[in-house]
Amino acid sequence: MENIKFKVTPYQDELQLLIDGEKAGYMSIEVDGRLLIVYYTKLNEEREGKGYAKLLLDELVRYAEEKDLLVDPECDFVRQQFENHPRRYKDIWHA
Repeated sequence: MENIKFKVTPYQDELQLLIDGEKAGYMSIEVDGRLLIVYYTKLNEEREGKGYAKLLLDELVRYAEEKDLLVDPECDFVRQQFENHPRRYKDIWHA
């Protein structure tokens, strides 16, 4: 079974997905005051299409809620998820 962890880098520019201690993907982010901007999501090729982007999104939402941030979804994947599930993300969505 895989050991999955998440880490926000010290400069708050990446939310990283770590699988068995190795970086398997990340979201490029920027925190500006109360705004959390998500620029793009990138996964290692072998991790694509297996639900890992959704795990990153779930962690991003948890992080935003914990830090009382609003999310500006510049990333196509995140924006699509927010648009497809507006009720789920309405409290953190900076539209």
